Amino acid sequence: MKIDKKELEKNTIELTIEITREELKPFLNKTAQKLSIKTKIPGFRPGKAPYKTIKNIIGEMNIYQEALNDIINKTYYKAIQKEKIKAVGQPEIKVEKIAPGNPLIYIAKIALLPKVKLGEWQNKKITKNKIKVEKEEIEKTIKQLKEMNVKETITDKKIKKGNKVEVDFKISIAKVIIEGGKNSKYPIIIGEGRMIPGFEDKIIGLKSNDEKKFELKFPNKYFKKNLAGKKADFKVKIINVYNREIPEANDHFAKTMGFENINKLNKQLEDNIKKDKVGKEEQRWEREIIKYIVKKSNLEDLPETLIHNEIHKMIHELEYNIQHQGMDMAGYLKSIKKTKEDLENDFKPQAKERVKAALILRQISQEEDIRIKDKEIDEYINKQKEIYKENKEALKNLTDSNYRIHIINILTNKKVINFIKSKVT
Repeated sequence: MKIDKKELEKNTIELTIEITREELKPFLNKTAQKLSIKTKIPGFRPGKAPYKTIKNIIGEMNIYQEALNDIINKTYYKAIQKEKIKAVGQPEIKVEKIAPGNPLIYIAKIALLPKVKLGEWQNKKITKNKIKVEKEEIEKTIKQLKEMNVKETITDKKIKKGNKVEVDFKISIAKVIIEGGKNSKYPIIIGEGRMIPGFEDKIIGLKSNDEKKFELKFPNKYFKKNLAGKKADFKVKIINVYNREIPEANDHFAKTMGFENINKLNKQLEDNIKKDKVGKEEQRWEREIIKYIVKKSNLEDLPETLIHNEIHKMIHELEYNIQHQGMDMAGYLKSIKKTKEDLENDFKPQAKERVKAALILRQISQEEDIRIKDKEIDEYINKQKEIYKENKEALKNLTDSNYRIHIINILTNKKVINFIKSKVT
């Protein structure tokens, strides 16, 4: 195996790796045997045909292509060991030459682990903010609970403040329906002011099946700039009108929520709000500490590959959250009027900070010799197995060696953060 090394900017290097024909043989033979099991070769049992026969039937280029990933994975790892390279993330691979009877040549662009020199940070005291639950916060939550338990009944009476209505509407400018300007059975609660100013006033007094046309002007500071200050024609049909009975916040209401009385419900809400605030403050405090350590330390230039990998990870995290809200990525991007490239650019500054934080935590773990014992990993995984005991796919993932490495990183970072926090309080 021949290796040519070229240093690039921002802690990145490029390896041109050439694999000789002799070195390729074991990979090609192994792949050919795998392919022969799937392909019927006259005169031979599956997996027993010689390489030359398999090559003639399947095509040698197909064998090369099928073996390519295995060749690169194995030889790349040997190359960085041989060159004593501390790589981070996955390399960018570009195949330069692949042809039967010739050496295989590929280029690996590799991000190097930037060197970190920690500054003096342990004498800095960073305090948490005091947590206080305001009466208004409890009242707001009570109001939300009451809204979730509203009793709605259809009425044939005229629309008044407090009613919920379902309307069909069309909004057009110059006889062209605007984007998002057509809806069916759109729910509106009269008095909340969710529509543009004047809309609710125009439909108060109408009843089910009534129709009305009117003109309204969009506010000058409307969030959709293309509509701001413009006059539009509205065509509205009232589909249903509902009376809304909002429950009172009393002992009876508390009992419907599973509490003995309203005082105990209020106390539980206060505890929940406080717990949420404490968690958020803890996260803010941790970020503030790490941000301070980053500021006091010297870090070499971050490789673009490392930043790109972090952006990719952040987009996957966002996509996961979006899917759990019942949307898809394409719909989300359309709703915020951005492309995936826009999102990547938006995420870049945060991705840089996340990379810096990860490097700082890694450096502290090395300097303070913070390690995770096998017993701690096993205990964590066993707890996960208990949680996911009914999920076969999840249980299978828990035994994967890559998952174990993932857990080591999580637990190590947690230990490092606890160590940091003990030094700044």
